[in-house]
Amino acid sequence: MIRAAGVVLSVAILTALLVIFLMEPAPPAVTEEITEPFREMLWNLRPLDLIGQMMIILTGAFGVLVLTKKGVESE
Repeated sequence: MIRAAGVVLSVAILTALLVIFLMEPAPPAVTEEITEPFREMLWNLRPLDLIGQMMIILTGAFGVLVLTKKGVESE
């Protein structure tokens, strides 16, 4: 039952993140000179990349937790 709740919570969080990042306005047309600061471009123009990076970080963290849990249980 706890695993099912975790899966449902994970799907809800992922859905919320997708909605938040994909509801941003479309990026402006590419111009010859970049006038926006890097921070604005990163957070406003690349939401799918950020979601992918978050998923990779969370996957790594959960993997470490699983590996350490097995080590603790065997001792």
